[in-house]
Amino acid sequence: MSWQATHEGLVLMSKVRDLTGEKFGFLTALRPDGSQNGSIVWLCLCDCGSHHHVARYNLITGGTKSCGCQKYKNMHNKVHGHSYPPTRTYESWAAMIQRCTNPKHVDWHRYGGRGIKVCKRWMTFANFLADMGERGDGLTLDRIDPDGDYKPSNCRWASWKEQRINQRRMK
Repeated sequence: MSWQATHEGLVLMSKVRDLTGEKFGFLTALRPDGSQNGSIVWLCLCDCGSHHHVARYNLITGGTKSCGCQKYKNMHNKVHGHSYPPTRTYESWAAMIQRCTNPKHVDWHRYGGRGIKVCKRWMTFANFLADMGERGDGLTLDRIDPDGDYKPSNCRWASWKEQRINQRRMK
């Protein structure tokens, strides 16, 4: 046994397994990086590329297996497989939702701020995907009637040129 000086005084060091380089789920232990509640905290590298601090106990028991990216991926990717990483179709849907429902969005005044809404069915991505299909290369989400809501009968995938011709006239 050995003793180590810390800011709290001398601490008796037991023979604790060095986790450096060991893989725990999606995490690779890099080095001990402090302590929390009496547990050694390890700096780990996640397979997604981010760094994450994890208590030793959570590493060796499997309580923490990633930086959180896998939990997010599993939670959001179960139904349609488009949200993580986001596909172009999902990004178009998410942008539409933000423009129409988020007053802090930069384009709110052009959409939700002037009364443009998303139909209730399309508030769920899987329904939007079922109605619109995949976004093709070079296409964007276009409202046929630029003053109408986002709904199946008023939307299509269109080229930038088609969309430009179809835009509402500024007064």
